[in-house]
Amino acid sequence: MKHTSLFMTPSLPSMTSSAKKNSHFDKLSWREQSVKLTFSRRKTMALHVKPELIEVRAPYRTPIKLAQTFVNEHDHWIRQKLFDIEQRQLQKPDLLNARHIPFMGFNVALHVEVADKNQWQLVEQGLHCQLVNKNQYLLTTLADFYKQQAQFWLDKKTRELVIKFNLQHRYTGLKLRKTKTKWGHCSSEGVIQYNWLIMMAPEPVIDYLVAHEVAHLVHMNHSAQFWQLVEEFNPTYKAQRNWLNENGHRLTIE
Repeated sequence: MKHTSLFMTPSLPSMTSSAKKNSHFDKLSWREQSVKLTFSRRKTMALHVKPELIEVRAPYRTPIKLAQTFVNEHDHWIRQKLFDIEQRQLQKPDLLNARHIPFMGFNVALHVEVADKNQWQLVEQGLHCQLVNKNQYLLTTLADFYKQQAQFWLDKKTRELVIKFNLQHRYTGLKLRKTKTKWGHCSSEGVIQYNWLIMMAPEPVIDYLVAHEVAHLVHMNHSAQFWQLVEEFNPTYKAQRNWLNENGHRLTIE
C-alpha cells in the first residue's frame, strides 16, 4: 500500500455531527471517483492509494472542506501513485501462459501435460506438471510447489543461521503463510513466519529475508542494533533489501 503523511493539520473546530462516524464514502471525491474519509485519533492527514481505493485518514474534527482541499492539492501525486500501481500490475507474471517460472534465481522450464490427477515433479529438465485441467489447476499446483520448496529451504536456512549464532534457545518454530504486505514476521514467542512466495526471488534475497527474521529473535524492532545484526548475518543485505522493495510485486501467483 502506497501512502504518505503530507502535512500537520491546523487547529480544528469542535467535532461536527458529520465527523462522529469513523468513515465516509460519500463526502470526498477525486476526478468523479469516491474517496474514503476515515477519522481517527491522529495529528496529520494522510493519503493512502491502493488499486481499488483512495483514502484520506484525518484527525477527528477535520472539516470535510479541508479534507477535500487536501485531495485536490495532491491531484498529481494521486495520479502518479495510480500510474505506478498500474505499471506494477502489468509486471506481474502471466503464469498460465508461461514457459518458465522463477525459482531461487533460476528460470525453470515449465512443462504441462494432461493427466488423470494433479501432481508436479522437479527434475533436471524443469518442473513437470501433470494436470487434469491446466486453466483450473496450474496455479494451485504451482502454489503447492512453492510451498513445499519453502518448507524445505526456509526451514534449512533458518536452522543453519540460528545454530551458527547460537540462537537455538530463542527459536521455536517456522510457519508459512501467503500475506499481502509482509514477507516475514517473528513473534515474541520465537516463531518465524515467512511468505512462501519468497521462493520466486533470487536466493540471495531469500537469505536476506532469513537474516532479517532471525535478527528479530534478538531485537524485536528495527533499531540501529537490529540492522547491525542483520549486516553481521548478511553483509550484502542492503542490495537484497532494495531488490525486494523494487521487485516484490512480481512475486505472485494470480
